[in-house]
Amino acid sequence: MTSRLLWAALAFVGGALLSVQSRMNGELATVFGHGLDAALWSFGSGTLALTVALLLSRPMRSGLVMLRSAVADRRLRWYQCVGGAMGGLFVLCQSYAVPLAGVALWTVAVVGGQTASGMAVDRFGIGPAGRLPVTAGRGIAAALACVGVLVAVGGRVSTTDATVILPVVLSVLAGMSLAVQSGINGRVGVASGNAFTTAWLNFTLGLTVLVLLIVPEALLGQFGLPRSLDAPWWAWWGGLLGIGVVAAGVVGVRYLGVLLQLLLMLVGQLSAAALLDLLNPETRGTVTPLVLLGLLVTLAAAALAGISATRARRAERRAEEPTEPVAG
Repeated sequence: MTSRLLWAALAFVGGALLSVQSRMNGELATVFGHGLDAALWSFGSGTLALTVALLLSRPMRSGLVMLRSAVADRRLRWYQCVGGAMGGLFVLCQSYAVPLAGVALWTVAVVGGQTASGMAVDRFGIGPAGRLPVTAGRGIAAALACVGVLVAVGGRVSTTDATVILPVVLSVLAGMSLAVQSGINGRVGVASGNAFTTAWLNFTLGLTVLVLLIVPEALLGQFGLPRSLDAPWWAWWGGLLGIGVVAAGVVGVRYLGVLLQLLLMLVGQLSAAALLDLLNPETRGTVTPLVLLGLLVTLAAAALAGISATRARRAERRAEEPTEPVAG
């Protein structure tokens, strides 16, 4: 029980780091004038830092060797190693959908996709935690999470225009891909035995996808250098925080399952976002009672998912215990 609480706390911290990273990347996107510029810097700086660490760290290099052996022995399929590519596509979708649908609607759609897909990923055993049944408790928890996010950010949804339909659909699909990415990243982490080796693979693949997508835009003259580099010092560290986010997710999902991991990270993300808004005099007024209520509902969803998962595992263990023969 104590170890599960530690993994849950780590997932919460990972979500909080993700919220801080989003603020950093958002600031860079504003200064650069293009969201993909900020994404390229975030993935590029993270990849550079992890590559240096890989060259200097024997455990990370050993993890890469173990991962190669796992693929060669077919204990791990090659397509289970491409989670980072999904991360690059997610960033691309974000840069397209947010300007059209807004951050609030984007968040609700992504969370909806995450929770629905998270249950499916657990049900089919895509993650390292194995198969987890779709119970009533887990279903209610997923629905509660969507309600909590809708309550927290629903008041900021500023458009009902039909033109947002495609961005919202893509946002849902992006959220679904994150759940799948979480599951396969966990398997890669188990195979490599090193969370930072898995993070290096993710960042490298994500950066590759972004470069491949940006090159055609650059050739067509639709993508260029940042219009300014005059960003505050703290905005440049998003890539390094992203390493912590990926590493926390890789370690925790093995013990929590994908759905619970995502819900705990969501609680951390919303909590950190509310705290950052409270600390900023310009955004303090956006932290309304509805925002706090949404946060509490999301926390209740995570707690319910945790209780449901614990009960399901206990039921499985009882079913596997040998029954004593009845005396004749």
